[in-house]
Amino acid sequence: MTVSLPRVLLAAPSSGAGKTTVACAILRALHRRGRKLSAFKCGPDYIDPMFHREVLGIPSYNLDLFYWDKERSVGY
Repeated sequence: MTVSLPRVLLAAPSSGAGKTTVACAILRALHRRGRKLSAFKCGPDYIDPMFHREVLGIPSYNLDLFYWDKERSVGY
């Protein structure tokens, strides 16, 4: 069974470009319209999940371990 879920990816070439601000604005707008949302991020940042939780009232998830390939990792 295949489930199609709408999704959006926000990216920029560097930090400080406003990704978190834009993401939180989109999350807030869709949440206010009654959409059921989940937020995800990648990288070691701990600030974004706190903002996502503030906007949605639920935890944000980090994708790093989801994409981690144990077979190709060195030193683990």
